[in-house]
Amino acid sequence: MSERVAVYIDGANAYFAQKEALNWWIDWPSFLRWAGEGREVVSARWYQSYRNPPEPEQERFLHHLTLVGFAVRKKILKSIYDRETGQTSLKGNLNVELVIDALTEAAHYDTVILVTGDSDFVPLVEALRVRGKRVIVAATQQNVAVELRQAVGVNYVDLRDLRDRIESDKRGPERVTVADNGYEPPREDPNRGNGDEWVEDDDEYVDDGEPNGNLRGNENDHYKVTSALDPNPPSVPHENIDLPQEGEIIRCHVQAVKKYGVFLDLHESAKTLLHVKDMHRGYVADAAEYYRVGEEVTVQVVGIDWSRQPPEVRVQVVTPEMEY
Repeated sequence: MSERVAVYIDGANAYFAQKEALNWWIDWPSFLRWAGEGREVVSARWYQSYRNPPEPEQERFLHHLTLVGFAVRKKILKSIYDRETGQTSLKGNLNVELVIDALTEAAHYDTVILVTGDSDFVPLVEALRVRGKRVIVAATQQNVAVELRQAVGVNYVDLRDLRDRIESDKRGPERVTVADNGYEPPREDPNRGNGDEWVEDDDEYVDDGEPNGNLRGNENDHYKVTSALDPNPPSVPHENIDLPQEGEIIRCHVQAVKKYGVFLDLHESAKTLLHVKDMHRGYVADAAEYYRVGEEVTVQVVGIDWSRQPPEVRVQVVTPEMEY
């Protein structure tokens, strides 16, 4: 009997991987063909939160997924009012649904492919391993949590390595460039139905009141430098940049603060972001609640994206367990 495989895709996480790391869209029928090479795909599920009423582009995309073989689970984003700030946010999370499906269907597959970078799925990986299942995580270096990558070990697949087999022929998302006065706005994505533009924080998707809230700024929120340090360093050849290694623990200072994270002065020729989800503080609505410009922070290097100009460094706050 051939190997049986199940595919579970965290839709919002997959969208951010394409938008922020790959800069090209995935052709999901091609992805399923890759998943089924030499084995039988017995289940393919997609998990997506959406606005009410849903956007037409997203409806068309989700309908397309059902036509190519995905079972789509959807959840309406909930509107939550914060009395302290007077702001309303939209939150949606289908992690529980994904875990339940993966466990209840475990008897029917030998291998599972999780398309996500969310560390919340580490317990699922461990539970499936106990049941004798092989767990593969497909993600990007920029979007995968260290804990999740460590949990699957050699069974990690970088989506970049599959580009020649799964890339869509549709025009990819516009890469955001950096101008002298801050971030330039991205153009509208022709394939916005791949997901919605939510700030990811503890894997709940929060509408921060900005139309294109994401890690790299948006059209109504140009980045403003809040200190003498420049978070957008000039371009320098990579061979002349001596960055810390992944896993290395360093001390640096906050040079600018945004709702979604803080920029650090790790290296004068690199852009370093400590995202709210890497602060190990649970749900963080605004990084300014915990950090100020000039404050010293101890962080661990999670990954470096050398394909960017300047290189982009992702870090996480060091816990006592990491430091000692």
